[in-house]
Amino acid sequence: MKKLIILLFSALFMISCEIDNYDSPDATIQGTVYDQNGQPFQVGQGSGIIRMREISWAKDSADYVGNQTLKVMQDGTYRNTKWFSGTYRMLPYAGAFYPYDDELQDGNDAGDLVKISNTTTKDFTVTPYLTIEWVDKPTVTSDNRIMCTVRFKRNQKLGYEMPDVREAWLLVSNTVNTNARLLDYYPKALSLTNDMEEMVLSFVSEPVKYVGVDYWIRVSMNCQTAVGKPETNYPGMGSNNYSTIEKVHVP
Repeated sequence: MKKLIILLFSALFMISCEIDNYDSPDATIQGTVYDQNGQPFQVGQGSGIIRMREISWAKDSADYVGNQTLKVMQDGTYRNTKWFSGTYRMLPYAGAFYPYDDELQDGNDAGDLVKISNTTTKDFTVTPYLTIEWVDKPTVTSDNRIMCTVRFKRNQKLGYEMPDVREAWLLVSNTVNTNARLLDYYPKALSLTNDMEEMVLSFVSEPVKYVGVDYWIRVSMNCQTAVGKPETNYPGMGSNNYSTIEKVHVP
């Protein structure tokens, strides 16, 4: 019995040591997600809002296709240099924007058909729920608070109802990754209502702890399902829309 176990173990070891001769990822997929105004779509660092479905490969059945996700940088750009060549359905999905594919929504065949090989560039245009614009960019007060003003505009896409706005945050970070915000500097959200659209909204942080350094500032806002309109519970509802990022120096 002992010899049998040893022989079985040896056989398994030999099988596990076979050389993996499958081709490694050899393609680069890159691009930019834009808003309806042609500006880079602002997102949280590393947002997974591009769904990938490879349709040029299947396991036993053509119906077997798994989803993968491409991460997007804060400025709406993305680049992955270790991707398998093939034909994919690419779909911006579950972000703070109206559904990209008006007909198929998030179905298996939704999105754009893209053949990826070598270096492939694929851009997208989405309609975000909100556009956030600076009125007064961040400045530092005499008591080391960071202050700024913004206004927001609710966007509408043909064929869709608009959700309701929910809340806003001032994001203060000591790195360019504003997702890693310092909560002590702005610990409570500003509640929003739809009638605040186009109003000038002021944000003032608590006094910052460190001086002689840079801080990166951003304003985020989100939406929620409109009251009495469950059809506005779109994929990604509750995700944040963002302003651009501004750097300030605290002397």
